[in-house]
Amino acid sequence: MRTLKTLLVVWLGLTALLLSHVPAAFAHGERAQMPQLRMRAVHWIDVQVSTAKLGVNDIVKISGKFMPSEYWPHHVNSIEDTAYLNIGVPGPSFVRLDSRVNGVPMIRSTSFRRGELYDFEIVLKARRPGRYHVHTVINVEGTGPIIGPGTWVEVTGDPAAFENTATTLLGQTIDLENYGFGNVKWWSALWFAMGLAWFVYWLTKCPIAIPRFKRASELGPDADQMITPMDRRMGGIFLALTLTLIAGGYVYAQEKWPITTPLQTGKIDVPPLEQPTSPVSVRLIEARYRIPGRSFRLELEVSNKGDSPVNVGEFAAGNLRFINARILNVQPRDEHDLVAPDALRVEGAPVAPGETRRVVLYADDAMWETERMTTMIASPDAVVAGLLFFFDGRGRRYMVEFGGPMIPDFGMVKT
Repeated sequence: MRTLKTLLVVWLGLTALLLSHVPAAFAHGERAQMPQLRMRAVHWIDVQVSTAKLGVNDIVKISGKFMPSEYWPHHVNSIEDTAYLNIGVPGPSFVRLDSRVNGVPMIRSTSFRRGELYDFEIVLKARRPGRYHVHTVINVEGTGPIIGPGTWVEVTGDPAAFENTATTLLGQTIDLENYGFGNVKWWSALWFAMGLAWFVYWLTKCPIAIPRFKRASELGPDADQMITPMDRRMGGIFLALTLTLIAGGYVYAQEKWPITTPLQTGKIDVPPLEQPTSPVSVRLIEARYRIPGRSFRLELEVSNKGDSPVNVGEFAAGNLRFINARILNVQPRDEHDLVAPDALRVEGAPVAPGETRRVVLYADDAMWETERMTTMIASPDAVVAGLLFFFDGRGRRYMVEFGGPMIPDFGMVKT
């Protein structure tokens, strides 16, 4: 008995210690997604935020490009069926004023073709003060949200000063923060009063609850005799009153708002951007992730059909960016930006015009572990994908997607 008490005390102490050291949450969801889904679903390119600090009522724009992967996982619903461009942010901290893909308003759902390029812009209005992790999101029917890169945005000011007005098609200016709220309160109070009256009526009858249930069980098929003629009359009165309120409310709404527009549920078509033919082509020979060194090794066959030598300047996968500092000078926007400015090592490049040769890339950085991408070694579908950005001597950029099986390297055997 004394041993059991000792173990209980130790267990409670350890539990309290763990709860007292819970780390703060600095993001909301992107790390929880499987690495294969992050790498093989949507590639986000050149995502920019117009400002990282603004006041209540100020505007922030999020823009960039995205490409649904050609290596989309077969076990999840495709983005080519039904998808919707969205924004991910904790709570109602912003109001979305506009969102467009290739200039098409994203009021409705659409579908996106794999391997094609799309340009997007989302316009938000700050609503509540705070510091928020803002993400681009594409919701795919049957799959859920595909989360893009996040950026911290700080909002200052007085929340009481927020304004959210809109002009209807009839020219009426309304405040969307409280429009129709009076009707909501009135109808809620009315139906609450109806329900309360019905409950009070049966509460006055004795016995109630468990004694009444016991009595009904004892009577069996004859339990209907417990319902008196007065009960039936009151039930009829409440039924008639309920139907009258429903019909009256419908007639009242039709008279007060005769012109209405239903919620739009159709799909729209968004044509992809026209992409120039890339002179660079890539074939993945081997992909290995070395666990002890947190190193991703890619062996590629690169063909250059252009007129200038090309070299790899960036490797992007799963919202992580690895930069070849010899080609590009890219610095993180802040400490949470998923950019490794000097973590990409290239062997075998540049590739001369008309040449095909093997190029080996090493993307070495702790982000593979801190962003929970290392769980890809335990996946039954060990296929990876990503984007390579090649640059020629004239500074032109060529974007190429690659994909294929990945082999985990546990560091037991040198290769």
